[in-house]
Amino acid sequence: MLLANAAIFQRDVLPDWFATDPPRADAYTLQPGEERLAQVGIFDERGRLVGRSWTRSRRPVSADIVITSTTTQLRPVALPGGVTSPPARIETEVTHKVGVRVVDELSFQVFGLGMPIELRGETMPTGEFPILWKVGPQSGSITLDTTAPAALGDVIRPFDRLPELYVGQSWRLELLNPLKHVLPQLEGRTLGLESVLVQVTGEARIEHGGRTVDVFVVEGGGATAYVGMDGTVLRQVVRVPLLGRLELLDEEYDEEARIRATSNIAEDTRPHRRRGRHAEQR
Repeated sequence: MLLANAAIFQRDVLPDWFATDPPRADAYTLQPGEERLAQVGIFDERGRLVGRSWTRSRRPVSADIVITSTTTQLRPVALPGGVTSPPARIETEVTHKVGVRVVDELSFQVFGLGMPIELRGETMPTGEFPILWKVGPQSGSITLDTTAPAALGDVIRPFDRLPELYVGQSWRLELLNPLKHVLPQLEGRTLGLESVLVQVTGEARIEHGGRTVDVFVVEGGGATAYVGMDGTVLRQVVRVPLLGRLELLDEEYDEEARIRATSNIAEDTRPHRRRGRHAEQR
């Protein structure tokens, strides 16, 4: 019994006690005027392509910020009651101040699910991070400590880039889960962040792009990611409400495909131009 309790303590308690800062965001690596592009294909458990996700991180020449924008498009989603939505699209934009390990601004919007889903947050001088949310006719606000959103992801694509990993490393990740808000059993339709503990559990070798590569294995929140030694997330496996098991594979970036994905959503459902403090930098 003592040995069993010790094993549980080591597995479930120690990683949280020794959780460190999350891996460095691109705010620490991009130079003025530099941009980083990433794309993943999203496949269901039968291996069928069901969507794609594009991420652009850029540091303007004229400001000490880095803006990371992610567009994720999914095939038509079967909603409760047998209704099928148009292609769903998730737009996320996160602004970091260069050299500061916190998120400065956050914008998150979901289109194509039959109801508006939106979340916006901004760091305040007081050290708080107030977030305004809207799900269908419901709206409200939550307030986080400014360090809480230092590592952000969504349940469909929890990990973007994870440089400088080592086995045994752990940190907290804040996950957004937009699809759970179309489930009929959800009570109190609020839109918040789900905090999960992420751990680098080991190293492995996987087949990727026709070759064998060494990777770190990262696990947390029901997701598993396989991360190249340069920090590129080559593969991640997640379970998502309504969609089941999804596998995300790193692909060559295609800007024309991203533009086509956004044009598939009707003009009146596209995100409005932002009015935040960094809007002039976009």
